[in-house]
Order: sequence, then C-alpha cells, then structure tokens
Amino acid sequence: MSPGSQKFTTPPKKGEGDLPPPMSMEESIEAFERLGIYPHIEQWRDCLRQWFSAVLLNPLLRKIETSHLKVIEAAAKLNISISLSQIGCDTPSTPTTANVSQIERTNEWKSAFAVDEDGLLHQLRATLVQVLDASKLPTSNFQQSPQQAASIPVLQEAVDAIMEHQRLHALMKGEWGKGLLPQSSVRADYTVQRIRKLAEGTCLKNYEYLGNGEAYDKVNKKWSLDYPSDSHLLLYLFCAFLEYPKWMLHVDPTSYAGAQASKNPLFLGVLPPKESFPEKYIAVISGVPSVLHPGACILAVGKQSPPVFALYWDKSLSSLSRLKSRGRTALWDSILLMCYKIKISYGGIVRGMHLGSSALGILPVLEQQTED
Repeated sequence: MSPGSQKFTTPPKKGEGDLPPPMSMEESIEAFERLGIYPHIEQWRDCLRQWFSAVLLNPLLRKIETSHLKVIEAAAKLNISISLSQIGCDTPSTPTTANVSQIERTNEWKSAFAVDEDGLLHQLRATLVQVLDASKLPTSNFQQSPQQAASIPVLQEAVDAIMEHQRLHALMKGEWGKGLLPQSSVRADYTVQRIRKLAEGTCLKNYEYLGNGEAYDKVNKKWSLDYPSDSHLLLYLFCAFLEYPKWMLHVDPTSYAGAQASKNPLFLGVLPPKESFPEKYIAVISGVPSVLHPGACILAVGKQSPPVFALYWDKSLSSLSRLKSRGRTALWDSILLMCYKIKISYGGIVRGMHLGSSALGILPVLEQQTED
C-alpha cells in the first residue's frame, strides 16, 4: 500500500484476520536485492541461528535449571527453609537452611514453604519487600543501624531470586506477552523440554519449521495445536529477550536504558492507542495490525502452523511466509529484516537500547558479509 498524507492508515483485509499471501522465492530474492541485503542474508541466517543458541537459548536453559536453587540458597541466608521445584519439573529440591544468619528472625520467618509454590512465593516476596523497605529507613534522623545496613544486600538477593523465578515460570507457561502465542497458556514442562531440545548443538539443529517436533499425531498425520510451533515459540522467546536482555528477569525492563528508555519503544502483543502513538516505535503482534502508523515497524505473525510472517514499515508491507521450498527460513528472515530496519531506520535502537550493546549483542549478526 502506498503511503498517504494521513497520519495513519488501516490496512485492507481480504478476510478477518488475514495476513497477506506469501512471496515466492523469486519475489523474496528480488525484495532482498532491493534492500541491498542479498546474498548477505544467506549468511546472516546461519549467524542468527548461532546467536539464538549461544546468546538466547543456552543461557535461558541455565536459568531454568538453577533459578529454584538460587531461591533456596538466598532464603537459607535468611534462615528460611523452602522446598521448590525446578521449572518444568514436579519434584521439589531438598530445602536447605543456613547455619548462620546476619538477620535475627522470628519463628514465622523460619516456616517451610512447599505446598502452593506460586502463592507462597508471592507471599514471601511481598513480605521480604516490606522488610527490605523498612531496612532502608534510618533508625534515627542521622543513620541506619549496622544491622540494617548488613541486611539490605541479603534481602535484596532473596527478592531478586524470587522475582526471577516467578517471571521465568510465567514465561514457560506462555503467560508473558499475551497474544504472541496462539495458545492462551502452555504446559511449562513442554516449553522446557522443547527449549532443551532446541538448545542442543550450536545452530538449532532440531528446529522444526513445520511443527514443534514433539507433538505430531501419527494417526491423523498432523501437528498438535495444543502446543506452539517452534517458529511461534522462538519468536516469543526472542521478544522476551528484547524485554529482558541477558535474561535479567529480576530487573524492571524500563531501567535498562535510563533516560533513553522512551526512544523507539517496543510494543509486544498489542499496539499503542492511535490517539497517542509515539513518533517511532517497534512492535510484534499476532494477526493483521488494526492501524499502520508512519513511524512504525511492525512484525505480524499468524496463529496457524506453520505461521505466516508479515513485516510492515513506513505504512508499507513486506510479506515473508511459509514457502514450500524455503519455509524453514521465514522465521529467521522476519527477525533479520526487523533488526535490519531497526538498524537503518531507528539508529539501531529499540526501547533506548542499541542492538550492538553487550546486553543484546545481535548487531554483529547483520555485519557478517558474504565473501565475493
């Protein structure tokens, strides 16, 4: 569609929720050539898969395998005994109790938490935050007591560990970034199992672009719709990584970029209201965007499996979709094109953070050049 003089435009729809038809292989190559990224994108795909393995999936898997242990260890320093299951596993780890605590606790602090993990962790974190806030207040008008000062880092460690575990659990259940997955919720054990499988090797060798590789109904010969496809899952995790660079799940995302946080904001799952949209922004949504803003770069993904991907920018459209011969590259091409547009049209910055920063580290993928 051609840009008009209006501030925004509504895309035409062939049918409710329809994304544009896929491009042919020839059309894709022609589009890449017009953008000046062919044949470089052929090498970028391999680099992106390596980036996913080294920077996104394997560090995430280590978090999954250790987050419950960090909560147990942090709680033990407060003389709190707690049993906690690894995310995606029903067996709780053995509780541990510290021999020495820097903080004197009453009996209610020494209770064991093991029944309703989610509810009790929420309650424990709320209590710890109250104590932490109180510890930061001076006992007089002049200074904190030595005991208060010593308690702050121990309390903060426990609060951070619980927050990270809770957010990680929500991420595995598909409860983060609502709308990015076709399913409203996912079994955490399935998500963890699939991440572990995809993390094998160095370039996502187990990636299944036609489905998820683990939920194939051999009787009816079709992929199960109860679980996200690998394409949906990896895009979902990529968006979560943009929200929490280096998987620092305990930190408020808006604090990463400081004063620059409002530059090129990132919207996930939903678009901003058209009455107050920013001058420029990036978004990843499910289905056809309801409105196209002049300064928007929007990656839209369909709910079907394999998904259709469409990238909108400057009120125009570039469609990348499942192609019979090249469908396995649709996810990678969509992410690469979005990052490329951020690089050339948004100064390489999304939500105030540069794609080349140590926290994201994705810009080097786009700087690999194919040898002549």
